[in-house]
Amino acid sequence: MNMQKPKLKGKSKQFLKNMVDSASPLQLVVLLYDGAIQWLQMAKKEIKKNAEEKVVNWSTYSHNIDMAIQIFTHLQDTLNYENSEELSEKLFDLYEFLKSSTIKANAYKEEKDIDNVIEILRNLKTAWFEISQKQKQENL
Repeated sequence: MNMQKPKLKGKSKQFLKNMVDSASPLQLVVLLYDGAIQWLQMAKKEIKKNAEEKVVNWSTYSHNIDMAIQIFTHLQDTLNYENSEELSEKLFDLYEFLKSSTIKANAYKEEKDIDNVIEILRNLKTAWFEISQKQKQENL
């Protein structure tokens, strides 16, 4: 099975590039949370698909899980300790928890494990989105 990233074409690729290039650091964090949520939702679909298939193939599921873990690692790697050491340390620990929970989900292939991670990500996404909107209004 081909494990390459989905290829964006033409206007979709340009739109995504423009969105990332023009995003603030806070908006980029929200986009990364979105990406992790999407990869985890695709992993959940693979659990259902494999439950229905006669020949089970977990490679796509594992790829989707791995992509979410890579996003968590990237979030950890880009924390700004100079700006707020305490917040960065807490976020690092939270991202580490999300990684370990996602690894557990990969091992046990339980939708509820993935749902728990997605719920945390949605809460984080909402909080960071609200902060970015407030910051945007203050800069007007």
